Amino acid sequence: MKTFDVVAVGSGTVDLVFRVPRLPGNDDKVVGKKVAELIGGTVANTACVMGKLGLRVASLSTAGNDYFGQSIVDDFVRNHVDIRFVQRKSGIDANMAVIFLDDSGEKALVYAPNDETETSMVQAQEAISDSRVVYIMPGRLDKFRAISRYAKEKETKIVVDIESHLPDSQQHIHEILSLCDVAIFNKEGFRTSLQQEPERETLEQLVRKHDLDALVVTCGGDGVMACNREKYASHPGYQIPVVDTTGAGDTFNGAFIYCYLNNTDLADALSFASAAAAINISHFGARGKLSTVNDINNFKEKYQ
Repeated sequence: MKTFDVVAVGSGTVDLVFRVPRLPGNDDKVVGKKVAELIGGTVANTACVMGKLGLRVASLSTAGNDYFGQSIVDDFVRNHVDIRFVQRKSGIDANMAVIFLDDSGEKALVYAPNDETETSMVQAQEAISDSRVVYIMPGRLDKFRAISRYAKEKETKIVVDIESHLPDSQQHIHEILSLCDVAIFNKEGFRTSLQQEPERETLEQLVRKHDLDALVVTCGGDGVMACNREKYASHPGYQIPVVDTTGAGDTFNGAFIYCYLNNTDLADALSFASAAAAINISHFGARGKLSTVNDINNFKEKYQ
């Protein structure tokens, strides 16, 4: 039996959050107010979601030895994420994100990663071989190839999160899909990578072509659609008051992976993951409300 359900490959981030009356455009200026300094990071957020849901999760990442690095590590621990594969290094800055929230709760985000690779391949191989699933954003194709090929040798599944800002995802999307088992896109990431609209027939064709366990496309306020080898399913999302959409996709992904590992029916998995995301966006911050399984089931009972 493997020690971990999931190893999440990606470092934490410090999020500086500003409230603005509207999101700025090109050559534009708005007056806002800094409202928070929070710990985030796309993959790191998802790791914390999974930890809160009770999965055995480890982070494969780097963190500095400064105040911000310690804050990132402390938040992993708080959310039941194992830190044995977090490499602490002096002299590296934390990944930073500046997030603008308008009065509707919608966001714009600027991400400034550091240049540090997540960790050594020795640590990576140990973490991968001892996990059921690797969760990763394929930001660097060479690194993703190495990790995914090693994972397949160790019978470890690969789940990827594909977003529109990843250049290798746009240029090599079919190779990436051929190297993973589950692909989760946001709508813009799907359009940018595949130059197509996400529609049922397209999703079914991609699942067959790349022999995927599942392909998922989240569509923000319009819900989510997904396909596996057996069926197509969709969910409209939950209509609730929005406080902050930061981390909605990360939360959905963590809850979906929880369902994937528990062999949940696809439609039920979309409902469960959508509920987790809805709970989180009704609170402030990317990790505003990370839910337990009971929290999500109670929410579903209330809104269904």
